[in-house]
Amino acid sequence: HLRHGSSALEAQIKDFVKDIQSELDKPGINSFGIGDFKAPKVLGDILESIAGAIFLDTGLAADEVWKVFERLLEPMVTPDTLPVHPVRELQERCQQQAEGLEYRASREGSIATVEVFVDGVQIGCAQNTQKKMAQKLAARNALAALKERDSLEEESNKVTKMENDKANAFTRQTLNDICLQRQWPMPQYRLLSESGPAHAKRFTYTVRVNTRERGWTDECEGQAMPSMKKAKDSAALVLLEVLKQWDDIKAPLKP
Repeated sequence: HLRHGSSALEAQIKDFVKDIQSELDKPGINSFGIGDFKAPKVLGDILESIAGAIFLDTGLAADEVWKVFERLLEPMVTPDTLPVHPVRELQERCQQQAEGLEYRASREGSIATVEVFVDGVQIGCAQNTQKKMAQKLAARNALAALKERDSLEEESNKVTKMENDKANAFTRQTLNDICLQRQWPMPQYRLLSESGPAHAKRFTYTVRVNTRERGWTDECEGQAMPSMKKAKDSAALVLLEVLKQWDDIKAPLKP
């Protein structure tokens, strides 16, 4: 039994309609039931009751029920259109990357807080009155942060590849080979800076070599990179370009 004109129910329905409109206004969003809100339970009960009544009145004709409800269910959910739940997507991503995933939940009053940690580093956090919704929002925030980090790494990889292609793919090993051939001490690398959040660190290194002929080279600074290895490679590349200009080193050794 549903009391017509219930002020509480009317307020819930208005909030639900407002939430749906807000979700639909997001570009490219079709949540198919996993949006950032939940429908009032009573509305689901009403739909189930209507479906049951039609089913009985038509002599248990499921096709007749479908004729009525098909237009209410558009757009139809299919395996191609159903989005992956953020919690599942994050779990699958971490499994593929062999990364440790941990959720830490707490509650203060009516607000639940869920934090997401990947390999011990906090990546996402969200709050909601419902713990499950807070977990979903935290997972989605973590995915956004991880995708941003992946995008930065991909861009850095492109830059590194372009630099390597331009300089015949010289690396730290090439610089080490030159030092061995010339009987120079091994290059000295120095961490110049470390920046960015924990999940998207950027490292900048410098390098110099103590040559027998000319003493110490200038300290050459590489570009900021998402890993120490790539940062050292970038610095080595700059120093190799300097050495190429020396008369007694016409061309660096092939790795």
